[in-house]
Amino acid sequence: MSISHTHFSINGGAYLGTEVAANYDMFFVALSILIAITAALLSFIFASRIFRADFKNERFIWTVASACFLGFGIWSMHFVGMLAYELPIAISYDPSITLLSVLPAIFASFIVISHHQRKNKKLWLRSLYMGGGIGSMHYIGMMAMQMDAVMAYDLWLFSASIVVAVVLAGVSLKVHATIANREVNVVQQLIPAIIMGSAIAGMHYTGMLSMHVYPLPSTVFIDNQDAKSLGYLVAFMVVFFALILILLIELRARTLSADRFTAVLNTVQEGVFTFDSDGRLEFVNPAALTMFGYQEHELKFRRVSDLVSQNNSGNHVLLNEVIKSVEGRDLGNIPHRIDGVRKNGSTFPLSFLVNKLPGNHEAFVCTVKDLSDVKNQEVFTQTVFDTLPDMLIVKDANTLAFTHVNNMVAQHLKMTKSDLVGLTDFDVFELDEAKRIVASDTKLIESEQTQSCEEERFVINGKAHYFQIKKVIIQDGNNRAQYLLSLSEDITELRKTEQELQALHKRMSMAADAAHIGVWEWDLTTNELIWDDWMHRIYSIPKEEFDEHYSVWASTVHVDDFESLKAHIDHTISTKSDFHTQFRVQVGKNKFRYIRADGRLENNKMFGINMDITEQIEAERRITELATHDSLTGLSNRYALATFVKKEFARVERSNKRCLCLYLDLNKFKPINDTYGHNVGDEVLVEIAKRLSSICRLSDMAARVGGDEFVIIVSDIDEKYDIASIIQRTHNEIIRAVITSKGEMFVDASIGFAIYPTEAKTFDDLIRVADERMFNNKTSSTS
Repeated sequence: MSISHTHFSINGGAYLGTEVAANYDMFFVALSILIAITAALLSFIFASRIFRADFKNERFIWTVASACFLGFGIWSMHFVGMLAYELPIAISYDPSITLLSVLPAIFASFIVISHHQRKNKKLWLRSLYMGGGIGSMHYIGMMAMQMDAVMAYDLWLFSASIVVAVVLAGVSLKVHATIANREVNVVQQLIPAIIMGSAIAGMHYTGMLSMHVYPLPSTVFIDNQDAKSLGYLVAFMVVFFALILILLIELRARTLSADRFTAVLNTVQEGVFTFDSDGRLEFVNPAALTMFGYQEHELKFRRVSDLVSQNNSGNHVLLNEVIKSVEGRDLGNIPHRIDGVRKNGSTFPLSFLVNKLPGNHEAFVCTVKDLSDVKNQEVFTQTVFDTLPDMLIVKDANTLAFTHVNNMVAQHLKMTKSDLVGLTDFDVFELDEAKRIVASDTKLIESEQTQSCEEERFVINGKAHYFQIKKVIIQDGNNRAQYLLSLSEDITELRKTEQELQALHKRMSMAADAAHIGVWEWDLTTNELIWDDWMHRIYSIPKEEFDEHYSVWASTVHVDDFESLKAHIDHTISTKSDFHTQFRVQVGKNKFRYIRADGRLENNKMFGINMDITEQIEAERRITELATHDSLTGLSNRYALATFVKKEFARVERSNKRCLCLYLDLNKFKPINDTYGHNVGDEVLVEIAKRLSSICRLSDMAARVGGDEFVIIVSDIDEKYDIASIIQRTHNEIIRAVITSKGEMFVDASIGFAIYPTEAKTFDDLIRVADERMFNNKTSSTS
């Protein structure tokens, strides 16, 4: 026993006392640290398994249990650590306070263990919870110590103990969080457990260093205080409860797993049963019981061979599958077909699949499915196939041999269905055709596609046939090609009709091309407009710039023709009558074409043709111009003049106006023709015509009525009109020099006039009166 002198105060008074020095039992120190690490390790292992649990309620139950265990482990470490603390003073513990001290440790452990990695709870806060729980447990436990002495604490070491607990707990939780989401073994879990155990032990022994014990006058010192048996008991209790908790968790996990597995097997629609190596049935789910017609207790002492028919080697097939399962050979997960036996002795088709159950106990699980409905469905499917108007062939994807055909195939190939099953294309078609078919089938099977559509030509019984063939890959459960289904439609007659239509269309296209006729189709609902090649030529719009819409066509129509054309179209739509019209379209800058359009309305679509009649219109215009105009000067001829005057007479009578006729005959013109030739004379006539046209208003007319004779009709004049002035102006225009290819030429003119209706009543009278006055003027000027 060692005693040191120091000062301490009690109730505000200072005393000189002797501090009682304590010793530590190193075995119990090591044992306490081992308890702390073990408790942390087991709690981390439990926490990892709890977070991977499927049920929320189960996670909560085992979280509470694990938190209690970790809290109890921390408390046990503290208690054993206290027993390692040896004082020469009798020490006892208050039971209530001792039990109360375990609560902070359990509370802190629950908060830490219940933390889920997906929740974003801050690490520092959890570290405070854990460190505070360890510290609270320690110092509440110290309050349970009862001795005839005074306990005092060093403030700095007291604070340091809490810091040690918080920091090391935070490091431990951080390390554990890093590996919590991964599959780790016990050794990897040991690292955060050691850190957490160090946090618990470090806090405890730092806290013990902060405590000082001072004797009182009544203190009785003793030489030996044996508490080892109590320490062993606590250590034993830790180990015992750890084993109990591990066994409970494992047992509950296995029980839940077995219950869930049984529940799943009881709810699946397929039959499932298990049997041992001797064939004795161990488990049969309700679906299998219903399938075979048994009650659960009736199959208790039966064997799997009682469920399989002996007539078609069912037991032999089942035994082979069991042997392959025992030897670990690949079963391929392909069900086998055998006949099952019901309780009443009737047989039915079923498929089964056998696999070996894992574990030391050699047992097998078998899934079975009643195929009675499948057979009925096969008959139904074959009936549907046989009534199809198209040829249907099903081939094995590996051998490409026929497995199913319908009546239409037998009819085309002139063979029975039974004879066709098992054959290949080489047995049915010519060699080249068979090679082409097989190559096409193989290409589809080896590709990543599951279907294709193509057209093929076959020679069947010496006659060519065209078929549109749709092929579909039928896969098994592993997405491997198992069958190839081909649906073939005979389109021979369709191809003949298409060829005839193509020939007819070609002839019509040639005729339309020869006539420069464009064909169009207009959908009134969508405004979609479809043109042939000639429509694009007529409108000078390339195909790549045409977006097949009514607005494109409408934008080309001449602005002066659009309203009347639209009214014509609306009338056709409202009356459902035929469409015939003529309009102009713009095909370039200041360039227009004349279009004749014919159409017919059918339902919501209008069909028709367009023809470019620009050349025809221009030709008619030239013909009209030649018939009414002088070919040399471009002035109106006598016919046009007579037509104009007759219309002008009628208008003058309605408006009470007068009409003036000037008759001109060129003088000095014949010498020019005789001297310089008719070309120069023509140049003089053209220039004189231009000058006369410039004198005329829009309502007037200038005409050439002879070789060098011209007429001007001035309309809408009254009695005050200055006739002399217009005659003088006309004369001045004529006598000006005319520039020709031979130089300047000069001519003169004799001019006569007549007024309608005061001096003449008809066109001939008007010309005659004006001609006579002109002649008189010419005679008087030459005399």
